[in-house]
Amino acid sequence: MNLRTIDLNLLPVLEAVYTERSLTRASETLHITQPAVSNALARLRNHFEDPLFVREGRGVKPTAMADALMPAVRDALDRLRAGLEQRSTFEPAQSTRVFNISARDAGVFIIAPRLARRLEAEAPGIRIAWSQVQRGAISSELASGRLDLALDVPDLRGHDLERAALLDTPYACVVARDHPVAGQDLTLERFIGLRHVVVSSRREGRSYVEEIARAAGHRITPVMRLPHHMPALEIVRQTHLAATVPLPLAQSSGLAVLALPPAFPPLGSVLYWGRENAEDPALAWLRGLIAEIAGES
Repeated sequence: MNLRTIDLNLLPVLEAVYTERSLTRASETLHITQPAVSNALARLRNHFEDPLFVREGRGVKPTAMADALMPAVRDALDRLRAGLEQRSTFEPAQSTRVFNISARDAGVFIIAPRLARRLEAEAPGIRIAWSQVQRGAISSELASGRLDLALDVPDLRGHDLERAALLDTPYACVVARDHPVAGQDLTLERFIGLRHVVVSSRREGRSYVEEIARAAGHRITPVMRLPHHMPALEIVRQTHLAATVPLPLAQSSGLAVLALPPAFPPLGSVLYWGRENAEDPALAWLRGLIAEIAGES
């Protein structure tokens, strides 16, 4: 995109039409007239030499060119809005800021639903983009501003990282309801003898289950290794394999839930942010909100 030859004031129009799929609704969102939207769209079409949108029913649908442009346009506008939003004051109810948060699968499961409810009630214009950034890149992503917060294990390293302990999540073992050990006390020996599905975001290295077993002098060789909990739970549902998952997830799974042996402590989670953004009132507000939600867990 050649910024020298395009009026940047046109980009919010492109975003609004793409989101609303209607020139009328886009004009209402932008608080400008529909002819003004049509004029801006005509200039955008001329610049990109593409229709960008074609009529569909009572609205419009994007062309392949518009689909290709939107990720970069939205990213640029989100960064611009975040940079221009006053740093001395922050009004959650009025903000349209986008926050990028990295979190493990379990962290999203525990925090995201409650955060969504709070934002819906208190700050409906705010958007959250969840992702799972590789741990080795979290520090640089926070420093660059591509990431606002990260929720991860306690031992991340980085010169410019600020951190606060967030919550300790107990884990439990889940098996199908017809599994031979369902309803039994799970001793360490019995647990080690199960055939396991483990969840880890890393392609290599030991998972939480493997690490604890190793510390207790045992070894687990997983039958399957997956990056997310939901497919692991479905595998457990349809087999006699076992999975060790966060207790809140286990309790909502519909599977038989077995308490882990005492050797398995809760897994701690820490909230991270970049030192340069420590005084940003918007991020301070969001950190406080997440900490409050975690305290309710």
